[in-house]
Amino acid sequence: MRPFESRPADWLSVSEALQRILEGVSPLPEEEVPLGEAVGRVLAEGVQARATLPPWDSSAMDGYAVRSGDLEGASPSRPRCLEVVGEAWPEDKTPKRIGPGQACRIMTGAPLPLGADAVVRMEETDRETTSGRVRFQQEVGPGRDVRRKGEDMTEGEGVLGAGAPLGPGALAVLAAAGAHRVRVHQKPRVAILATGDELVEAGSYPLVSGGPALPETNNLTLAAAVVLAGGSPLPLGIARDRREEILQKTERAWGGEADVLLVTGGASVGEKDLVKRVLEAEMGLEVAFWRVRMRPGSPFGFGLLPRPGRPPLALFSLPGTPASVFVTFQVLCRPYLLRLAGHLRVHRPVIGARAGVTFHSPPDWTSFFRVVLRGSLLRPEALPTAPEKGGPLRTLAAAQGLAVVREGRERVEKGEEIPVMLLDDFTLGSAHPDYLDD
Repeated sequence: MRPFESRPADWLSVSEALQRILEGVSPLPEEEVPLGEAVGRVLAEGVQARATLPPWDSSAMDGYAVRSGDLEGASPSRPRCLEVVGEAWPEDKTPKRIGPGQACRIMTGAPLPLGADAVVRMEETDRETTSGRVRFQQEVGPGRDVRRKGEDMTEGEGVLGAGAPLGPGALAVLAAAGAHRVRVHQKPRVAILATGDELVEAGSYPLVSGGPALPETNNLTLAAAVVLAGGSPLPLGIARDRREEILQKTERAWGGEADVLLVTGGASVGEKDLVKRVLEAEMGLEVAFWRVRMRPGSPFGFGLLPRPGRPPLALFSLPGTPASVFVTFQVLCRPYLLRLAGHLRVHRPVIGARAGVTFHSPPDWTSFFRVVLRGSLLRPEALPTAPEKGGPLRTLAAAQGLAVVREGRERVEKGEEIPVMLLDDFTLGSAHPDYLDD
């Protein structure tokens, strides 16, 4: 009979656990990638503009370039009529020129004619009902609908710095700056291993089991979470509660390209909870801590597996229950992966919500409740997706946030403010564009 876990628990607070996880972690090495492959990555070095944009004063609208002084006093009862002396197009290399009493038809992006200082939109004119003449019924100020030279960027100017995350807007800026390839931090490569004699691969799980068995869902959950955190998952499958299987699977991650290993199950004190014992004894696991004062997920551990001549393999030991895996990844694992990827902001946004029920928590623990949010996100109502003690697996799909009862509080009463960590935004949208409502 195997002994129970005898290693003393550290019982860190959540903030202490996060501090130990993140201290000393540095972004992964740099690599150069084409701009089109950089989405979701983080710049490892700043990018300077290779040209000035716009390269000239240009029009922000289709309309007429004018001298604003020529329209002084214009009104419906006293319109001003100007002579149209040409057209300006974005592809023009040399700006046109206008004099007093003249206007130039101009397209969006075209160079502003010399002498002009404003643009009047096409729809605000009579559209040349008299050929060669255009009528205006209102004044305009200097600079109206004009984009100034260098308004976006000037040659040599830094447009994005190291640590900038590369989303659609950032990629547009880099493309405009003339960057074809960029230096980014490597993606974290994350090996994922589930342990447990009771587990069956989810894809082969029978509708009616021939004996005690559970579908293995944690590998898939964590692989998806790793992708959404900008990492590359490396699935290792299932290891039975046997020393040799745990070692074999772990050595694949240790000797391969993985930067991080996530292990689910085998993290508590039972006879079959072997992960820490085996890896400490056989592979020199340096345990940074074990056990956190949080629920769900208290039997959580973090440590490093030494690798001669290489950076150590970071090991996260997660509990085996799906709810605990879900919560501990978001709270404790995800920030580490984001820091590895070079992100400066590694924690999820938190909003203040109104408790829709009374949330209870042990006073010396921090509790995370899976919640749905109702009403405006300015101050929504937070309602639990499951009873306080666990809850069915399907509630993980419904969770829009994690409501937090901090250590030191036993309850948050219904109607009181409660902090909610927002999760991925796929479940936070609306079927209708509410922002267009009056």
